[in-house]
Amino acid sequence: MKKSKLYYLTVTAMVIGFALVGTRVYADDEKFYSDLIRLDKVTTKIRENYVENVTSDELVSAAIDGMRGILDPHTDYFTPKDYEDLKATTEGEFGGIGLQVGVRDRMLTVISPMAGTPAQRMGLRAGDKISRIDSLNTLDLSIDDAIDKLRGKPGTTVKLQILREGVPQPLDFLLTREIIKIESVPYASMLNDSVGYVKVNEFAKRTGEDLEEKIDALKKQNPRGIILDLRYNPGGLLNQAVSVSQLFLKKDDLVVYTQGREKSQNQEYHSDRDPVWTGKLVVLVDENSASAAEIVAGAMQDWDRGVVLGENTYGKGSVQTILPIDGDGNTLKLTTAYYYTPAGRCINKPENGVRFLRDREAKEEDSTHSKSTKDTTWFTTKAGRKVLAGGGITPDVLVPDTRYTRFDEELLRKTMFFGFIIKERAAITAKTTVTADFEVSPAMVEDFRRYVFADTTFSHFKSPAILALEDARDAWKQERHERDSTADTGSGEFNHAAAALETLLQGEVNREFDSSKEFIREQLKAELLGAVLGEDARTAFELQHDTQVDAAIHYINDNRLFTRVFKKIKDKG
Repeated sequence: MKKSKLYYLTVTAMVIGFALVGTRVYADDEKFYSDLIRLDKVTTKIRENYVENVTSDELVSAAIDGMRGILDPHTDYFTPKDYEDLKATTEGEFGGIGLQVGVRDRMLTVISPMAGTPAQRMGLRAGDKISRIDSLNTLDLSIDDAIDKLRGKPGTTVKLQILREGVPQPLDFLLTREIIKIESVPYASMLNDSVGYVKVNEFAKRTGEDLEEKIDALKKQNPRGIILDLRYNPGGLLNQAVSVSQLFLKKDDLVVYTQGREKSQNQEYHSDRDPVWTGKLVVLVDENSASAAEIVAGAMQDWDRGVVLGENTYGKGSVQTILPIDGDGNTLKLTTAYYYTPAGRCINKPENGVRFLRDREAKEEDSTHSKSTKDTTWFTTKAGRKVLAGGGITPDVLVPDTRYTRFDEELLRKTMFFGFIIKERAAITAKTTVTADFEVSPAMVEDFRRYVFADTTFSHFKSPAILALEDARDAWKQERHERDSTADTGSGEFNHAAAALETLLQGEVNREFDSSKEFIREQLKAELLGAVLGEDARTAFELQHDTQVDAAIHYINDNRLFTRVFKKIKDKG
């Protein structure tokens, strides 16, 4: 069997690429080259002798996936399309129409049109079902495929067929694509007369500039303090983490430093400007705050610049470098270093790391700069406070997020609030003017109850008592089977009693609904405000019922409480 020219080119490029890396990293390890030859031989044998034809592309892709399997979870290989998607995220703009979409009942559904985009100007709205994109039927279309169809070169057009609740006939929309800018700082406002609030969703190309503009606007209203919300922020660009941090730090303050295997990967990043906000600062974080968000939170904590409040962060503290593989746009996103806070804490959690990090931490056990125990390592902030290391950022003030009941979570997971408001929106707005002061009526709650229990996707919900009953019934059956598999004495009576009890317990689901009425009213109002008045109105309402935001406001308004965080904590070890 002859080998294709593509095969030879692919394997040769692979070997040369590895050899170049080997020259730099493994110059003293001859085994590396023999292993490359072994890989080549195995690939050749498979290509020539396997019972079915396997292309060189399949073999190389599988080899790459295998190599990724022994590295950290953030190393990745990108095809040209994947890389373009990555650039759209980090650069904060792309060609499209400005729709946030999801899948509901197998149908591509509009979650929200983005403000100031063609989708919003043309009147698309939350809950619209997209049945066709140009000539393509969207039933069971994946989100990724749908986004590919919706995005495109600015100036080109896309035709959507829309099914809208309450409208008997499909609606056709012809939209012209534009440059869509992703808002990484989507919301800023005064929460009351003394506290400003700003939300950062991610760290993209203009995040630092956009945040500075929002802070300047807040400063004109003379806030006593500002809340910087980094919850649910997955991170992004390192240079933007520095740009955001230096809005609050003094000039020349160290923001973060990186360390890798080679000196070229060891870098320090300092603030190169004066701050724009020097007043009180509270930084909100949670378990979804990662990477660049953790850099900012860590810098604020180590310089005692602000109170970090919320829950422990994710612990993604690794640097990824984009390395071109060829001239076709294939690239490798490779972890090359780790982030360290100004006090010397590694942000990366051990489970997100590789051998280098574990080896380095072992060598630091005897370091005079930190006090280590079996499970924790403490570092010192500028003011002498002890701060915890070990992966991620531990907040100064631990405030858990709201915990929902299983019933509440099921309502959210099944998108019951979204579905109800889309269905009833026309009827509600025909009778009531929806404003920020709108109150959800008892009648609307009861309408929602009927909607929930009539919905087939929710009808299988079982209360904890029914689940406990089913477990008890299964355990009883198992015990009887193990004791005497032929006897059925008492089984009829037990099953009859269990069935009667289950019927009685069915009413408990209604009681769970009643116990969640306050949560239900809040969610219905938030969904309605978003659908009618837009996402800013929804966000403003949700912040009024946010326990972590309430705690942040309390710290800003209470001087003694705020300053107590920064007092030096004596080492009790």
